[in-house]
Amino acid sequence: MSLFRLLATLVLGLLCAVAAAEQAPLVLGQSLPLSGPAFPISNRVQAGAKALVERVNANGGIAGRRLELVSLDDAGDSQRRAANLRKLAREHHAVAFVNCLGERACLQTAALARELNVPLVGPFSGAAALHQPAQPMVFSLRPDDRREAEALAAQLRAIGIEQAVLLGDGDEPGREHALAAALQAAGIRFHAVAMQSDSSATLRELAAASPQALVLNLGPESLELLTRHEAAWRAALPLTVAALSSPGLTQLTRLLRDRLIGFTSVVPNPEISQLPLVREFERDAEGHVGPEAISLEGLAAYLHLRVCVEALRRVGSRVDGPAVAAALENLGLLDLGGFSVRFSPRQHRGSEHVEIGLRGRDGRLRR
Repeated sequence: MSLFRLLATLVLGLLCAVAAAEQAPLVLGQSLPLSGPAFPISNRVQAGAKALVERVNANGGIAGRRLELVSLDDAGDSQRRAANLRKLAREHHAVAFVNCLGERACLQTAALARELNVPLVGPFSGAAALHQPAQPMVFSLRPDDRREAEALAAQLRAIGIEQAVLLGDGDEPGREHALAAALQAAGIRFHAVAMQSDSSATLRELAAASPQALVLNLGPESLELLTRHEAAWRAALPLTVAALSSPGLTQLTRLLRDRLIGFTSVVPNPEISQLPLVREFERDAEGHVGPEAISLEGLAAYLHLRVCVEALRRVGSRVDGPAVAAALENLGLLDLGGFSVRFSPRQHRGSEHVEIGLRGRDGRLRR
């Protein structure tokens, strides 16, 4: 009898182990421009997100279920993005969308999040329309564009800038409007210049303005254009350049390495921060992905997934989009290693953190 009981116990244990192993993974989905001019940006975002996923799975997953990040390429095309998001929700059964890039992509993703009843966590956009009025399925970890723009304009004024050029390409019109309003409010005279596909025409207009500083608001295609004509641009730019935080910020600071670059950041800078969050991120990146993850964009993506994981740990047995959204709303104040976020049913913008970074002409971060 004792032998029978032993065998029964072993069989039951084996069946439970098999059942646990066969549980479907918890899927987080993202539609990114993994081809085209935005690929370098998407690659950094993807690497940061993967660092967290690999760490979670190495530690046993979430309640015994693997975490899976499914990434689909939209090449920056809105129709492909919409098809991708529907596929992620209906075929891959994603319980959350993460990491849309830029104003237009994030507004579209937010609309589809409402339609598909799948929360969007961590849009790389501070567009006011993502929060005003409050969006029930959108959870952001960054302040709005107005707050960032005001911080940048105040810093420019503090270092003596009185006259600037605002160079934009229309990729994020809400940001351009916020920057223009902030520069004006700070008493900085500025001339708005539209980026053209003909670099020489843009450079002539820039030279004619002869600004003390250049404030940039450019999307991936314009950054690629700057890269292709790097020598001409470097010769024409003023000594001081400024930009808001964006998925392309790392690319921009590397491109203009011999200029004084002021920029905003909505996450701690992994190059200099000693917060526990940043140290954990660096360990996970180096242990599971590689150094390409260690960037402002990579840390932001890592942080977005940290919030998703905290919500998933609080969901009951039924895990779907509405359940994850409810868990996100009830996270309250959350300390993620020296970086705090707060969510509630009435507060879906979890962080108002803005810091100013300054990279000197020698390429070194001043702060």
